[in-house]
Amino acid sequence: MRLSIFLSLAFMPLSAAAQEAPLDFWDEELRLFGTASAGQTVAHGLEQRLASSFENSAVSLDHADHVVGDLSLDYSPADAGLPDRFGFVSSLWGRPWSLADDMALEVWLKATDLASGDAWTVVLVDASGRQASASVPPVSGDWQKVSVPLGQFEAQEGFNWSDVRSVEFSAPVSPKTRINLDGAAFVAGETMIGITDKPLGQRMAEASDSRAARAAHAFRQEAMKVPEGEISLENETRPRPAIQAFAMMMAEVNLEEANQILINELKDSSVLTVWDLAANPLYLRFYYMFSSRAGKYPGRLTPEAEALLLETLWERTITKNDIALTRKSTWWMDGSENHDLNAKASSLVASRIFMNEPAYKDRVLPNYGYGGGYHYGHAGYYGPGIDFKERKGGGRADLSDGQDYTAADHYDAWVAYFNEYFRERAERGFFLEYGSPGYTKHTMGFVDLIYQHSGDDELKERVGDFVTLFWADWAQVSISGIRGGPKTRHHGKVGGPDDKGTADLVSFLLGGPGNPGTWWYWGLVNDYELPPVVWGMILDREGLGDFTYKARGIGEEVNELPRPLGAERAMLTDTDARFLKSTYVTPDYTLGTQMDHPLAVHSHLSITGRWHGMTFAQSPDARIVPVAIPDGPDLRGRAPGEYDTEIMMHTVHDRQTLIVQQSRRWTAIHPEWYPSDPTIYNRDVGVWFGDDWDVRTERNGWIFVQKGNAFGAVRPVLWDEPYERSKPSTGVGNQVFFNKPYDDPTVKLCDDCYSWNDAKTILKLQDGYSPIIIEAGDTEDYASIDDFMADVLDNPLALHKTVVPGFHVLVYTGLNGEEIVLNAGAMSIPTIGGEPISYEYGMTFDSPYMQSQYKSGDITLQYKDYKLQLDFSE
Repeated sequence: MRLSIFLSLAFMPLSAAAQEAPLDFWDEELRLFGTASAGQTVAHGLEQRLASSFENSAVSLDHADHVVGDLSLDYSPADAGLPDRFGFVSSLWGRPWSLADDMALEVWLKATDLASGDAWTVVLVDASGRQASASVPPVSGDWQKVSVPLGQFEAQEGFNWSDVRSVEFSAPVSPKTRINLDGAAFVAGETMIGITDKPLGQRMAEASDSRAARAAHAFRQEAMKVPEGEISLENETRPRPAIQAFAMMMAEVNLEEANQILINELKDSSVLTVWDLAANPLYLRFYYMFSSRAGKYPGRLTPEAEALLLETLWERTITKNDIALTRKSTWWMDGSENHDLNAKASSLVASRIFMNEPAYKDRVLPNYGYGGGYHYGHAGYYGPGIDFKERKGGGRADLSDGQDYTAADHYDAWVAYFNEYFRERAERGFFLEYGSPGYTKHTMGFVDLIYQHSGDDELKERVGDFVTLFWADWAQVSISGIRGGPKTRHHGKVGGPDDKGTADLVSFLLGGPGNPGTWWYWGLVNDYELPPVVWGMILDREGLGDFTYKARGIGEEVNELPRPLGAERAMLTDTDARFLKSTYVTPDYTLGTQMDHPLAVHSHLSITGRWHGMTFAQSPDARIVPVAIPDGPDLRGRAPGEYDTEIMMHTVHDRQTLIVQQSRRWTAIHPEWYPSDPTIYNRDVGVWFGDDWDVRTERNGWIFVQKGNAFGAVRPVLWDEPYERSKPSTGVGNQVFFNKPYDDPTVKLCDDCYSWNDAKTILKLQDGYSPIIIEAGDTEDYASIDDFMADVLDNPLALHKTVVPGFHVLVYTGLNGEEIVLNAGAMSIPTIGGEPISYEYGMTFDSPYMQSQYKSGDITLQYKDYKLQLDFSE
């Protein structure tokens, strides 16, 4: 339950108090910026800028060089074809600026390599194309604040100051010119209308006012797509037919065709596709948006389509809508976390539909009690004399109470189940598939299905608070839409500019264009709004400063065998998981990991696609990520890529210092359906660097990089084995194979224990079990990369001998001055400053802006004077 919101400033629709710090929104500014040739305005090509997939090739975000907010815009006239003008439109959605006489245009400008020192011109353009122009003093070199009172503009007759649509600059540019723009606004005393950086009140008002238009535009565009090519659910080259039909109905175009598309898809429905992540939620939304009985827009479904929709939903959802599952722990998850939530959320919403449909409300729904995973492959051996067909695709359990239940009974049971589901995740942490670029957008879509269509006010409020909690957690570790920190099920790639599946969801909430695709369309039809405290967390990275965010992880299995019957295809994770997520966050970089207790019992998914490393604000392509180097096809026989993230790491993190080492072994309990892949052990190991660096250099075994204002350093640590073994041995017998108690306690380090791939984008370790030290810094702490390098190279680093040569204890004092000890040869708990890591951390969420005692369900969110208390404890 949301207890209280305290706001520090009055909410103002278009102008806002100047003392409220203006904030950047990375997505909008790239779209507001445009260029114009003779006879055009910068609104030219605006339609293309409204697509969710738009990329602006002429201007980029510059986090390293800015005056206001988190970033400036870096404009390259040559990349735009040396147009006559550049500037900004008032809005992507038609809202003009209404300018008072006493206002002035203010903007920070910086320019290099101009063609001449001539003055610039600034032009305002109204809705009718009339112009008002003024001269701007020459700009060159470092940042200059330009202020032009509106009284100095010479306006054409009839110019409408209440309907201004763009501000445009012309400058004496050359092919080498670079221009940075920041902090553009119209200002009068305490009143500000932001152009690039905007006060929070203005941003929230504009997002609210344009929301319906943004959703409508996205659906219109999707409705008019011409089907071409093959369907790809992740990167759609054409819309999925039913998604296009949904868009047509939302846009109220071609309704006859839309209904036929839907009918054709429903007729193709099969038990073989009941675990399709898209179909059931989409069909349920068709009903609640367009049906004659409960639709928001009734009449857009034909009677034939509506009847077939209900029949298909019944057949698809009774397959998994077993009321016996509502009596199990919410941590009993079928198949995977996202598949489990898909099935159960669909069961809830379908039960609500059928309890209100006269032809279905008295029908008996399943109370099989066979356990989860209905039709998710097979459940193994059922035992002698049991025909698997009798089990309806379920498991081997007998959990039924033998009673008959209708849709209303199922609905009540699922409402109670989900109240507990979200309470427990607020208390212990979320998700198992944490930060997954692929699965997060699926899971949040199923969360939204419950939020929008559960029909229970109390549950809707709880789920709405959970969505707020989700975005607050996301905000802690994200810079301009790029998520840092640890991730699980981050398969295949280290991430980059295309890693925006979750960013597209939040961008719409912040005022960006809608994405009507298969995995995002639902965000355009809900009524959820971010509270001001989360807006501030997301957009004011500079204001949040430097901090560590720690949070409890989930996904440790119940350490029991044999597993209970019915769990043949399930994870059993009702544990106080000994996983601790830790990320150091600054405006310029993130450095993070999830630290796992060496004795933790993993689930089959908590060990997959694990991401640890460093992101750089200046470029999504600049990142440091430990990876595995494949040496052959995977378990499915697929050809290997150059790297993957299917590797388990033993890690220790303290602010700017992260140490990772391939885990020598770990314990995991797999459900019977999920094979244990032998290729995930004893991997070849590397570090992905990419090639998008301002500086990269190697010295004394370290690799140093710089991007923007952030520095990174990487040191694989390996003993100089030839040197150490060249020393004469004084042992006798078998003792020649062991270290001597009177030898030197440490070994010589090897400075050349890695190689590079041909592109020099991946560092490859000589020994896959070498610890890897990653250090981070920025220009707030170091004047140059040389100063950073000097400080890092001065850090004490040693490998201490144990008994057997080659198995050492790493002792390192990082930039924080804390000594870190990690046993690189055997299972142990690392220490920081002499204290072992506490994996059973006392806080579920812990940063200066987000706090909750473990398992309390009481969460405090705070940004400046904005405060929000979330209470999940009841």
